[in-house]
Amino acid sequence: MAMKARTEIAWLFAALAVASGGLGGCDDDDGQASVPGLQVHLYGPGGAADPFAGVGWIRLVMTGDGLAQPYTQAVKYTPGGSGSLEGIPFSNEDEVRNLIVEGWSDAGGQPGFVVSRGRATGLRVRQGAPVQELDVLFARVNSFLPLISTSTSAPQQLLTGRVGHEVTLTAQEIVITGGGTITNAAATWWNGLGFQTIGGAVEAVNLDTRELGSRTAMILPRVWHTAAALSSGQVIIAGGYGPDGAPTDSAELYNPPGVLEGRAVQLPRLAVPRAGHTATLIDDATRLVLFVGGDEAGTWELWDPVGGSVPYGGAKPLPDGLARRHHRATTFFLPGRAEPAVLITGGESPAFVHATAMLYDSVARSLIPVSMALPGGARTQHTSIYVPERGYVYVAGGFSDVQRHGAIAAIDVFEIGQTSFRQGNEGFRMRTGRGGHQAALLADNLVLMAGGIGDEPPGTSLRPLGSLEVIHEFIDTVNNALRIEVASSWNPNGVGQVPFLEPDRIGHRIVPLDGMALVIGGAAVESGTGGFRMVKDLSLYNPQ
Repeated sequence: MAMKARTEIAWLFAALAVASGGLGGCDDDDGQASVPGLQVHLYGPGGAADPFAGVGWIRLVMTGDGLAQPYTQAVKYTPGGSGSLEGIPFSNEDEVRNLIVEGWSDAGGQPGFVVSRGRATGLRVRQGAPVQELDVLFARVNSFLPLISTSTSAPQQLLTGRVGHEVTLTAQEIVITGGGTITNAAATWWNGLGFQTIGGAVEAVNLDTRELGSRTAMILPRVWHTAAALSSGQVIIAGGYGPDGAPTDSAELYNPPGVLEGRAVQLPRLAVPRAGHTATLIDDATRLVLFVGGDEAGTWELWDPVGGSVPYGGAKPLPDGLARRHHRATTFFLPGRAEPAVLITGGESPAFVHATAMLYDSVARSLIPVSMALPGGARTQHTSIYVPERGYVYVAGGFSDVQRHGAIAAIDVFEIGQTSFRQGNEGFRMRTGRGGHQAALLADNLVLMAGGIGDEPPGTSLRPLGSLEVIHEFIDTVNNALRIEVASSWNPNGVGQVPFLEPDRIGHRIVPLDGMALVIGGAAVESGTGGFRMVKDLSLYNPQ
């Protein structure tokens, strides 16, 4: 592993040899020598802990489509050495692979425990194609680090601090749209009031270079809008509170650089003004979007960028007849169906919080109530994450009160196979009740939940939080069974094994990025004034 230097960032080089067939070694079944398919450059994060400190072994792992089991190779780490992972079949056109590079401690000449890790973006390695060169961020596990550009090595920061913004992951970019600023601690930031400014600025992180840059502004500044990513790299932006603080029916299309000169394009209006609603892409080919709630009457609509909602009958009443906002919409797939289903949970009317849930059926194009209420009680501004490998949707936390006086610790489990919530699950919960937090599904079925508002320790006043809650899986070797538990930063019974997000914050967003979680924006308490300040740092969490 030859170590080089670029400024103060360590580089590690590894050649990944790929064969046209076979399961290992230097030759495949046809006697053909393996050929290099990838060249991997590991770079460390500037301003963070040295990712090579304490590393005794490097473990290369290739997983993904077309591989019955992962390919792995562990080599002793010595500066100036080299390593390779050989004998992997080339990928077919539609097969996506994942490369994981791990640094392990040394335990008596054997790998001990993981110290650092990096993951490549999904890739395809085809026979006859030129060797691919990859830059992979290699970082200490279970820690936060700044997002740095691969071209400049500079930590990336938002130009505009934001709350109530949207962050959308496309195939090429992480697109950050709209949002506003708040300074007053009494601002009711969840309902469009109390914003000092409401902006239309758009910024995006290039996934190849990790560089953050400005894009063409939205046609209409807005907060608490929705943003639905298309496979083309375009994003449908709709609704939200406009500059006057009122919900809007406006919709527009974000175009990335190279598409229509990156200009925003006006789209057909929604059937009714919406803010704090949800938007779910049902069909990428037709750009069909399901909008739910965010209006005074409590409606939903199907909409596309050509005809709007007119071809689908306009706005329709929700099954329970209740207005709702700050609910959650989670897409999943029922066994044997190619069309998506959508689980709608919780939310709030102007006066109270909901414990109801409903399902959208893409085949029947209808919303139907879920027979049972949320086991953990009514909630709004919670999180809802689908874990496909388990067939679960985790509905976690939230506020029990429209004035954000009560924060919930319960995690409800919706079982896809049963299309119902699991009963008797009261012990599965977060250590800290929280609402207005954010969540993301990371590698290995790990679900990260971060920040928000809660009382930590319990019984104290509600405040912005920096603690994390991590739903993780492991094999109980005593009982030979899969265990799913929740770890927390805040651990009064001992030393916490999960770090804190700094600073404590509300109104941020989280998006998964190469097995890590990227935290964007939000507001933190200004110690001098007791008001809020906007957080501009882009922070990556590299899980254990």
